[in-house]
Amino acid sequence: MNIETGQVRQRPRRFTGEEPSAILELDQETQFQVIGDVRYALTAQRFDADLLVRGVLEVDVRGRCARCGEGITRTIRDGAFTCSYPLSAANELIDLTADIREAILLALPMNFVCSETCRGLCVQCGANLNKAPCACAKPRQTIPWDMLDQLKLGRK
Repeated sequence: MNIETGQVRQRPRRFTGEEPSAILELDQETQFQVIGDVRYALTAQRFDADLLVRGVLEVDVRGRCARCGEGITRTIRDGAFTCSYPLSAANELIDLTADIREAILLALPMNFVCSETCRGLCVQCGANLNKAPCACAKPRQTIPWDMLDQLKLGRK
């Protein structure tokens, strides 16, 4: 996305639209699949010798829950996108693409989860614990520090 500095005079200027998801340059090996375009609603405003651009970025992505493996779709939103660009006579066109890409990539979660209450999979049989409880015997919970209680230390 490009902004012509001549379009932004004394008053702020609003820019809304979509950019192709190819600007994110996500390779095929990532855990996310981008669905549709990157949407933006930005305001550009001059401050002295700088152009301040701020607004909202959104993109829909599809992935798998890191706990249970179910497919999920989420809207990734950066509601606080803010960048400042120095103005000069030489730069009549400012390219926001790299900063938009960086903001979206930073907004992506490290691991998708279908919900905060997702119970995941049984470690023994692999059953999805969100759908039904499994019939596996629950292992006895041991506390590693219990062995220290049995330790006999000789005192002089």
